Amino acid sequence: MVYLILTLAAGMAVGLLCRNFKLLKHTGKAISVTICVMLFFMGVMIGMDDDLLKNLSVLGLQALVLALAGAAGSVIMASLLYRSLFRKKENGEGRGI
Repeated sequence: MVYLILTLAAGMAVGLLCRNFKLLKHTGKAISVTICVMLFFMGVMIGMDDDLLKNLSVLGLQALVLALAGAAGSVIMASLLYRSLFRKKENGEGRGI
């Protein structure tokens, strides 16, 4: 973990020193392409793993339940926060922040 943080810090330092180079202004496209290539090869590795493919339905159901629970929790908490911050007072005025 320390290695990853040090690598990130080194990248930030190089970015700070090289921020005036025009070539480095276009790294966003290279990063997007790199992420797509990495996702492709992750899919290849998943496709080659027989155990994972056998349990894909169970893992997919667990992922769906976790995603739905996370979304529902976010909606509930946002609703509670909204109601606590913006509920109407007894005289009809909004509370506001």
